[in-house]
This record gives sequence, C-alpha cells and structure tokens, in this order.
Amino acid sequence: MRSTLFTLALAVAVSVAQAQQLPTVPELLAAEAKAQQGCEGTGDPAVIKEQCTLRDRLSGRLAQAGYCWGRKGQLDAKKEWHKCEPDSIYVDDVEAVKR
Repeated sequence: MRSTLFTLALAVAVSVAQAQQLPTVPELLAAEAKAQQGCEGTGDPAVIKEQCTLRDRLSGRLAQAGYCWGRKGQLDAKKEWHKCEPDSIYVDDVEAVKR
C-alpha cells in the first residue's frame, strides 16, 4: 500500500513540475519588449509604473538566464539583449547591494 501511495505521490509531483515549466528565453525577451513599450508609454501613471516594474523583473530573469543588455562602449540606441560575452555589460546586483 505504501509503495502504491509513494508512486502516486511521485507521479503527481512530476505532473505538477512539468505543468509549471519556466518560460523560454524567447518568451522572456518578447515579454520584456512589451513591458518596455508600456513603460515608455503615456497615460495612466499606475499602469506605466506597473509595466516598468514588470520590465525590471523580466530583465532580472533574463540576467539569471545569462543574458546581458548591451556591450561596453556601445551607444544606448544600439543596445539589445544578447547572450553575455566578455565585452557585455553585466551588472552584479549582489555586489551593488554590498556597497
């Protein structure tokens, strides 16, 4: 009986884990771009603030996935998300908090 219950519990846990898949990098990039547009928009200040907060959260998730925004010495107009490389701009949030 215990073996059956354990097997059932394990099957449920695996099903839940599979149902809660993390978004892919392309999905994060699309969501961040949309939130960025909303953040730069005009209209209800509460909506703009919400979109800016969302954009910041998505940027953090992209950074966790190994993506960087822009390269050292690059003009702001040329910056885009890319897989981090040695010349990428990487902000170490943990070090920033320690300062």
